[in-house]
Amino acid sequence: MQTYFQDNAIGEAQAGALRYDQRLLLLRDADDLVGAAVHYSETGFGDASDGFFERRLAAYATASHVQGGKLSTGEYASKALLRAVVSDITSRYSPQNMVLITALVLPMNKPSRACLERYGWSIVNQQGRYLLYASSLQAAQKALDVDPSVDIDAFHEPGA
Repeated sequence: MQTYFQDNAIGEAQAGALRYDQRLLLLRDADDLVGAAVHYSETGFGDASDGFFERRLAAYATASHVQGGKLSTGEYASKALLRAVVSDITSRYSPQNMVLITALVLPMNKPSRACLERYGWSIVNQQGRYLLYASSLQAAQKALDVDPSVDIDAFHEPGA
């Protein structure tokens, strides 16, 4: 997991993201690093004038020893990681904004596809060899039990 993020995910996010808008989230269970995710605003998609934004979930992964399992808190590792991503995205936008969260997934990556589908993402298109999954921020908040009112005070413009 750490090698993939260092070698691939961070660079890919920087290449496609608006300047200074890529986010790397790490999930820990006590002292153990058990997950990581990268998300960003897609270059050229949405701006503050129309209130529509697209966030790309560039990569997310849990360590092999917690895949399909629960953390010490009793929450599934995949849910905790995606909940952290959705919470972070929530804190970056006004509740009036329309935010679409997308992810590209290879068709043979059945664990990632099942995880996204479990939490409300669905296939909306195919881009080259990848399936494009999408969910509105509101649907993801509901599916992952993220309370949007908790993060309202943290609101700031993306890239600020």
